[in-house]
Amino acid sequence: MRSSAVMLALLLSGCGTFDSGQTIGRLQDQGPALNDIPLPSVRHADVREEYRRLLEVVEERKLKEQIERRIASVYMLEGDYHQLLGVLPGDDGYFPEAISAYHQLLEKYSGADENAEAMYQLAKAYDLDGRDREAQKILDRFIEDHPDSGRLSEVYFRKGDIHFRHEQYEEAERAYQSVVAIGGESEFLNNSYYLLGWARYKLSDYDRSLMSFSRVLDRLMPEDGKVEKLDNVDRSLVDDTLRIMSVGLAHAGGAGKIDAMFAGRPEAAKYTWILYSSLGEHYLEKERYEDSASSFRAFVESNPDSDRAPEMHSEMIRAYVDGEFSQQVLPEKERYVRNYGIRSEFWQTKPADIKAKVIPNLKTYIDELARHYHATGQRLKRELAEDSVKASKAVAMAGEQRTSFLKAADFYSEYEQTFPKDPRVPEMVYMRAEAAFDGEDYPGAIVDYERSAYEFRHPEYGPDAGYAAIVAYQKQVEQVIASAGKQSDELTQWRSKAVDSQLRFVQEYRADERSGAVLAKASEELFELGRYEKALEVATSVVSGAGTVDRDLNRTAYGVIAHSQYELGDYAAAEQGYRKQLDYIPADSEESGKVTERMAITIYKQGEQALAVEDMVGAIDQFLRIKAVAPNTDARVAAQFDAATYLMKLESWERALTEMHELRRLFPNHKLAATLPQKIAYAYEQDEQWASAAREYEAIYNSNASAAERRDALFLAAELYEQAGEEQQALAYFKKWAFDYEEPFDTRMEARYHVAYLYKRHNDLNRHLYWLRRVIDGHNKAPGSWQSDRSEWLAAWANNEYGDYWRIEFDRVKLRAPLNKSIPRKNEKLKNALDRYQQAAEYGVLEQTTRASYNIANLYGQFARELMDAPRPAGLSDLERMQYELVLEEQAIPFEELAIELHQANIERSWNGIFNRWVQKSFEDMARLNPARFDKQEVQVAYGEGIR
Repeated sequence: MRSSAVMLALLLSGCGTFDSGQTIGRLQDQGPALNDIPLPSVRHADVREEYRRLLEVVEERKLKEQIERRIASVYMLEGDYHQLLGVLPGDDGYFPEAISAYHQLLEKYSGADENAEAMYQLAKAYDLDGRDREAQKILDRFIEDHPDSGRLSEVYFRKGDIHFRHEQYEEAERAYQSVVAIGGESEFLNNSYYLLGWARYKLSDYDRSLMSFSRVLDRLMPEDGKVEKLDNVDRSLVDDTLRIMSVGLAHAGGAGKIDAMFAGRPEAAKYTWILYSSLGEHYLEKERYEDSASSFRAFVESNPDSDRAPEMHSEMIRAYVDGEFSQQVLPEKERYVRNYGIRSEFWQTKPADIKAKVIPNLKTYIDELARHYHATGQRLKRELAEDSVKASKAVAMAGEQRTSFLKAADFYSEYEQTFPKDPRVPEMVYMRAEAAFDGEDYPGAIVDYERSAYEFRHPEYGPDAGYAAIVAYQKQVEQVIASAGKQSDELTQWRSKAVDSQLRFVQEYRADERSGAVLAKASEELFELGRYEKALEVATSVVSGAGTVDRDLNRTAYGVIAHSQYELGDYAAAEQGYRKQLDYIPADSEESGKVTERMAITIYKQGEQALAVEDMVGAIDQFLRIKAVAPNTDARVAAQFDAATYLMKLESWERALTEMHELRRLFPNHKLAATLPQKIAYAYEQDEQWASAAREYEAIYNSNASAAERRDALFLAAELYEQAGEEQQALAYFKKWAFDYEEPFDTRMEARYHVAYLYKRHNDLNRHLYWLRRVIDGHNKAPGSWQSDRSEWLAAWANNEYGDYWRIEFDRVKLRAPLNKSIPRKNEKLKNALDRYQQAAEYGVLEQTTRASYNIANLYGQFARELMDAPRPAGLSDLERMQYELVLEEQAIPFEELAIELHQANIERSWNGIFNRWVQKSFEDMARLNPARFDKQEVQVAYGEGIR
């Protein structure tokens, strides 16, 4: 009897409620780790038999009831188990005994509190056995008998499933609505909303169906609308909900329904755009392209300022493209550019990350639009040229042609504005010039033709662009003549500009076959505008005439002579003309100063003429002559400045420095003075006066120069201080550069390299290592377009340097007895060194790869030697000592073999013509490791000179 009571207690507790508040984690926290204890296999039938035996000995009614409920539960467990294993069911299914047992319990103990659970299990058994009608009846009875049960939400949900399964959608709707009405946060609420939506959809109640589905999104959709954040279960439910809502919206009226239903629901804002998108995709899958585009359009028009608007707009365009609605594609692409391009409010107000998303489309669309309108204009131009167009249509076609060309030009312009650094900008500028020319916008065409010819100097169409600019000037002159007349100032201005363009073309494209004709045209225009030879002829006759000399007339005549000679390029004669003119002008007058300035300019021009014949020394003499002749003129400053520049070209550094220092002292506020510090610094540098050059660059850095100039000057000052041996100052400036500037990337890498190098020279290893990491990270984390061979070399060098540090640490750790304590420390240093050397080798930089390879091999060899030479424990017998040494040898040999293998790989590089000091060092190590092969002495054979 006592053993039965114990069994009763165990069985009752074993089949009781599973959630006892205990977890495996909690149990483990209460004591030492538990060991697995093998338990005997117990069959369900055995458990039931034990319960039945208990029934024979238990007399208390309540306890008998509990045992009978346990027996029913065991039947239920057994059916679940067989179903899980895939055991074939009996004729009555998997759960006939469970069903029978639960029916008996309900009849025998009617009114018992536990009957709610029994009734639920009975319904479950019927359902699992495929007898869902019987299950439904039990669920109905449960609802009636246990209206306050905690399982009520699940019961209604199961009841709804059965009705839905049998297409009883109205009953299913009521059941799911009951779950919703119960509320709370039951695990069935989300699915109930979802299936409620389905039931209403099946009943064609699309509006209410959509509202039910929307509750699922209200509850599950993240606030930022990113469904990828959800777990797999919720993500699947949300995706299915969106799909069926797309179908429902298609039935309910399309995109217009979204705004009507959800505009007044703030909680729906996080997913409204997805509804438009899903609906659009749904229509696209059904090949209803116009409806798809309309769905995307509805969102764009309702939410023009949304961050999602460009994405939806591009989807609209995609729908039109897929549907081959070519007439709609072009206007929508144009509207896209207008709405989100660089000239739009969207572009002006949105952050960079949002604008970045529209850039790919803008690049494609702007290019396509520009080329479309350009091609349209060209087509219309051809059709008009064929004289096959009726006169009544020709005017309209001509207007459309001009409009098309001007729109093309505008889109080419927008492309450059949007993507100023794009490699296609030169092409776009040229195409814009072509379109503007055909659209009769000649001033615009001139600007872009000249940019193509002289700014970009495109090898393909640069000369044509320069010549086209001249033609465009001619067209513009014709228009000015027609509008303003032949005597207008506007015409004179345009002709002067045309001459400048012609001369520029000849200067830039002298070898072009058209340059001769252009030069002839330029001389013709100059004659019409200036007529210098005739002016010179008349002025000379005035000053050489007999009779009384009129001072004012001579002053004017000599001025005309000087001006004409200047324009004709006879600068020596022009200088003499101005000298003669000065004889007739009061020395202290304002006019005297102006004429003196002109005379100085003629001397300057003589210097330029000397340069033209490559007489640089003569040019310098002419430039410096102005110091004596016209010391207070602007030309003097420019001339002395240029003289210093050419002295630098002649590498006459001391003379150049003398002139520049004088300029800086006498004319500190002249506009050219701003460039003197750079030139003086450069001259000092070339003259190898490193410290003086460094101080000049340092002064530039501390000046109000541009940010780029100050940045470059700081780096140069650091380099020159290093060359001058002032390493502390160099280190300070290299470090300042590295901290203050991120670009240019190559310079930043060099600055970090110098800092690391100098810290090593001053034995500051911690800072040396820190900057080595900065060098490595600088290359590794840089965009691929920034990385260069030099940055790769520096990263490899830095890793090798880092490896050398760990090599030193490796050397410091000595093997001592007992080895099991010192070897791990030695191994740690070895691994750190090897890791760094390996990383250095992975860059593939030859010098650093051979260095890393040698050091890895050398480390392995050293480790092998240290193992072999490791101290032997005291007190070993001869046999034990021999065995101990064998073990050490077994451990050391693999490392020595690795060393040989890596040295051999380094040496093999010499067979391919690669030889440096690291390969040489590998040869030297191998002479020790493998002397039979690598330590052979050359045998010198002497031969006699006589013939034998």
